[in-house]
Amino acid sequence: MERVNSRLDVSFGFERHTIRGLAKMRARCGLALCVMLAMALGRVREKQQERMRSLVRSVS
Repeated sequence: MERVNSRLDVSFGFERHTIRGLAKMRARCGLALCVMLAMALGRVREKQQERMRSLVRSVS
């Protein structure tokens, strides 16, 4: 869970945000979590489980 919280803060820019309102913040966090899950699923489908936690695509 700490890794997910860190990703939200640093990689997705929630540490220094200008979002106003709880509903907007929930929507943005939900969207960011969906993106993380989609990226992990994409890695599994590409048979790259060892890179499942990475946010950037490797150049090959």
